[in-house]
Amino acid sequence: MQRSPSLAGLFILFVCLSTFAFAAQAEEKKGLNADEGKDKTTGDLKDQDYWWAKWDAKMLEEAIKTRQPEGPISINVAVALRRLEPLVKKYPKHEDLKKWQTRFEEIDKKLDPNANRTASWKPGFPWDMSNYAQAWVNWHYGKMLADDNDVELAVAMYQNVVQNFKLISEREDTLFKEMPDECHKFVQENKPKAEKILADLKKKG
Repeated sequence: MQRSPSLAGLFILFVCLSTFAFAAQAEEKKGLNADEGKDKTTGDLKDQDYWWAKWDAKMLEEAIKTRQPEGPISINVAVALRRLEPLVKKYPKHEDLKKWQTRFEEIDKKLDPNANRTASWKPGFPWDMSNYAQAWVNWHYGKMLADDNDVELAVAMYQNVVQNFKLISEREDTLFKEMPDECHKFVQENKPKAEKILADLKKKG
């Protein structure tokens, strides 16, 4: 079954465009700390693309575990590999990035090249749920920004998180009903926290 456009899809598109703008702003940051993290070998990185790569790696294993269709997996594997290539160059010593890249390459070789790419995920599988994915990524990235007192970008990320949590909460019994319990728990526990963090950051700004 192919995906069809919806009002929710328009919300997703709007949030995606906003997030891309925030990411571009982050990438433009230059100066003495431009190479921050390049020698790091382990641990999380204050880089939005790193968090997207981590999300992809997490979802890949869930897709395999829950026997999702190979067509959409192949699309997302290709996207993840394109994202990881510049990240591995940017952080050449980081073990997790290299491990994820190797894992995606391994799976890519095993995927059926004739798999139906228009197939849908099983109900509730969140890899392509843009609202949830962005909330997850920007929650973690935003926390690192806030901890580092990068207030302007942290505000931008948490605005995105709060907006996405709101959209998900309003549709938790309909559009997002079949999400895994882990996802519902993440939204319910962190929605009030995100709102408080955003309010505190705005006071700083």
